[in-house]
Amino acid sequence: MRRLPLIIAGMTVALSGCVSNKTMQTVQIGDDDKSCEELRADLAVLGAKFQEAKDEQGVTGKNVGLAIVFWPGIIVNESQSSKNEESVDRRITHLTGIYNKKCLNPSQSASPAEENDSA
Repeated sequence: MRRLPLIIAGMTVALSGCVSNKTMQTVQIGDDDKSCEELRADLAVLGAKFQEAKDEQGVTGKNVGLAIVFWPGIIVNESQSSKNEESVDRRITHLTGIYNKKCLNPSQSASPAEENDSA
């Protein structure tokens, strides 16, 4: 019975050190309606999130702490960190495609009605 509080404290420390689920949807409502400025801002934020997810992989303070208290937690941390990184990368790829079509080749994304108006 005396060891129960110690076990609970150890599990609390182990679970608090885990990488959180920060996965995101690749395609979100309103992506196609964003302006070039909004797309650039979103891509900048996603770049920081990608770096954060990347920094959570490998030998980190969290993983070292987990190795001491609960070694299987390292596997969970690495798996979740990899999922987070992959989801951010897919979102960046998706928004970059929209940005390239909309902002780098604006004549290709114009509707036929807009092209007739400009003629």
